[in-house]
Amino acid sequence: MPHKRVTLNAGGSLPSVELQFGNALFAKYDLYLYDRNGANPQDIAVNQTNGDNIPDVFTIGANLPDLDQRILFWQAAISVFDNQPSQTYLMRAIVSQDGTVLGTFDKTGPITNTVIDQDTVRFVLGGT
Repeated sequence: MPHKRVTLNAGGSLPSVELQFGNALFAKYDLYLYDRNGANPQDIAVNQTNGDNIPDVFTIGANLPDLDQRILFWQAAISVFDNQPSQTYLMRAIVSQDGTVLGTFDKTGPITNTVIDQDTVRFVLGGT
């Protein structure tokens, strides 16, 4: 399956990603940056949680041209606080650059107790 894409402004600053978990859910998550071939993961944020009052926003990369064709990967173990029937989860990643949202990526589904989900996006370096 091809990766979703986000086009970065070559004249801009480094992008950031914000992870959100909706519907009053607890999440433990990891965020990695892979090379263009989907290998050699670099830790961005590992063993993080959304319930610690620390914003779940991370700057990606150290050099903007180096991000071209690289793959951002995130995964989370998402849990409900009770096991009521018919609950759903929302895992959202918002990729921004210089205050402009470049892409919002949602994963949703039913949840009972805990679900593990993941997603990816490929960065493409565009014009200025």
